[in-house]
Amino acid sequence: MRKILAFCSAVLLCGAVSAQSFDTGGLVVDPSTVTTFDMFNTAQTQFNTITARSAAMAGAMTSLGADASAMSINPAGLGMYRSNELTFTPMVAISRSKSEAVAFESNGKSRFGVGNFGIVVKVRESSTGVTAINMGFSYNRIADYNYRYSFKHNGIAGASSIADIYAGQLAGGGITSAMLKQSYNQQGDFLWERYDPTYWGAILGYKTGLVNDPEGAWRRDMVGSNAAVDNYTTVESKGSAGEWVWSLGMNFNSKFYFGFSLGAATINRERHIYYGEGYRYDSDPALNYRMDGFNYDQVARMKGTGINFKIGGIYRPTEDLRIGVAFHTPTYYTITYKYQGGMTSEVEAINNVDGYTLNSNNYIDPAFSELTTTLIDDGDYSWRYTTPMRLMVGVSYTIAKRVILSADYERDWYNTMRMKNSPYGALYKDYIKETFRGSNTLRVGAEWRVIPQVALRAGYGLWGGALKDKTAVYSSPVVYNTQYVSTGAGIAISKHFGIDVAYMYCKNRLTPMMTFYGYDSSVDFASPATNVQIAKHNVMLTMSIKF
Repeated sequence: MRKILAFCSAVLLCGAVSAQSFDTGGLVVDPSTVTTFDMFNTAQTQFNTITARSAAMAGAMTSLGADASAMSINPAGLGMYRSNELTFTPMVAISRSKSEAVAFESNGKSRFGVGNFGIVVKVRESSTGVTAINMGFSYNRIADYNYRYSFKHNGIAGASSIADIYAGQLAGGGITSAMLKQSYNQQGDFLWERYDPTYWGAILGYKTGLVNDPEGAWRRDMVGSNAAVDNYTTVESKGSAGEWVWSLGMNFNSKFYFGFSLGAATINRERHIYYGEGYRYDSDPALNYRMDGFNYDQVARMKGTGINFKIGGIYRPTEDLRIGVAFHTPTYYTITYKYQGGMTSEVEAINNVDGYTLNSNNYIDPAFSELTTTLIDDGDYSWRYTTPMRLMVGVSYTIAKRVILSADYERDWYNTMRMKNSPYGALYKDYIKETFRGSNTLRVGAEWRVIPQVALRAGYGLWGGALKDKTAVYSSPVVYNTQYVSTGAGIAISKHFGIDVAYMYCKNRLTPMMTFYGYDSSVDFASPATNVQIAKHNVMLTMSIKF
């Protein structure tokens, strides 16, 4: 059931206002709902962050086996195990961001995590026919959402403000200040559930002095129309996606390997968005109250689970050549979404015509401050969607039993993503088809066994993106290209214990973003466009025990 915290038993007194003639979007405007770009961002997987060996070889593991990553890449590789094994992979993820705009806060984030832990056991062993059946169970990390970036723009007189967007939203939605003044219960609490959450930011703007409709038309209120607008943005994300995987792999005379996996996927992402504006005035005699600036904080949390199925095979025509193929069904996710926003502003009284209490500096005291209630979408109102299906093909070759060269190709059909059980399902479907396409990923890796106990590894990967138009400005920044390079080593300390280490550098290029935009047939408001790049440094250590 969709709930508004603290009002979960209330009956909605009027329907949500949804029809708009004023189109809006942007990084700061959209967080109150799950967008197609949330679907896209959480659908991307990183099969190179599971074990240190797979990371060091850039995830080029489709035709290789005897590694715990096989359970999430190609479960046929499980059939290559010759003994039981326990694995554990701690990791440190460090992200660094940069943009063409000036940063005003930290652009880095570090986080400790777990890439993998699991077990593989031999179920059957024979000298003929099905020579081995191995079963595995593991947790594998398949995506990392930890990053932080910030930027600021110094505006000129008359520049667009998010107040212009809020005025257009409220006018387009048919919401008046009289309606808002009557939206309180007997305890004095504002009834946020009367309005669609897409209007909550605009309502916060009204309640903190950014906009008003004194003559029946919404406009900037305590922000001068000729003010120079400086804006500040910080985005901080944390969390990850993972899979709990049960796999079965079979070996047929060391010639053909077959396997399948049942996966229970998890998503846990929390994103904080801060946006603020500061105003500089030369003169604006019409203002009775002059806002110096405001701060807007939003937090959105996604938690969900999904199921998927993977099937694969590996053929070994010669001792040194391996050819692997794997197919992944879409993951069917059910997501709980929580959102809350808060806004504060500082306002100087030029002519205190409304009789506000002022401090010694002539500022309204206490300052305007408002917090929305918490929106919770769960139960019947959970967001249900499917990720793309995937096809993976890999070839590897062993030279002189000391060097392994491996290459993978992956095809993901992002234009097949679908939103299920949502009133916006049809709109999402059309937009996904118009915006996304199938993507191509190439991974190559190499392993050199210097001596029987020591192996050196390296890899490179390229993801070509899934956007039909990577130059467009979307509501949220979207990754359109990813490249990564990696290196690592493996050491067999004893017959039963080994350590693998890996370092990976990953560079994500994002589409230009706007913090806000809004337009109709007569007006067009927008913040400056900003480009951001996010670089990630992953350090991984896999400890394995064979028994």
